[in-house]
Amino acid sequence: MRGIFLILLGEDTSYKYYLIDNDFEIDNFETHDFDFFHIYGITNYKETFKIWTRKFPRPTLIIGAKESRIISFIYIDAWEEIPDIVNVLRAQETVKNLRGKKIGYKNFLLGAFFAPGYIITKPLTSLSKKFYEDHGFEDIKNVNRFKKYHSLTGYLVLPLIKKSEHLMKIEEYFTSLYL
Repeated sequence: MRGIFLILLGEDTSYKYYLIDNDFEIDNFETHDFDFFHIYGITNYKETFKIWTRKFPRPTLIIGAKESRIISFIYIDAWEEIPDIVNVLRAQETVKNLRGKKIGYKNFLLGAFFAPGYIITKPLTSLSKKFYEDHGFEDIKNVNRFKKYHSLTGYLVLPLIKKSEHLMKIEEYFTSLYL
């Protein structure tokens, strides 16, 4: 890999997890195994990742990789529409044949580490809704701080106490962690 600029966040026995900070870092990887967001018009993940990392302020894009192949990613962005410290988890995916192996959860843990304050998301499928609810997300309308934001119908929020609980066990999921 050319990536002297790649930021390695952690490793497990099979994969490495990187924070992608610059668009050119994506050139170190292959992205051909993703397919979920094709129904939303994303057919070239590599170019989409590059576009995401060109934004300012920089969003959080974390990938799980096996050598030069990206097998999972999470994309979290600051959300200026809400004055509190809120981050929106805009996209997350693990390649189909590796789902259920905690790879997406490891990306989630790393993303939560880099996202100050609340994390909200709007699940696109019942399966993704179950994933987030199983990890402590709840209907955003149940949290007093967000009740006045009527446009957030369908969103889930990770309460800060639940986020802290996740982050307290982050080391359990990695053989090496470089945070």
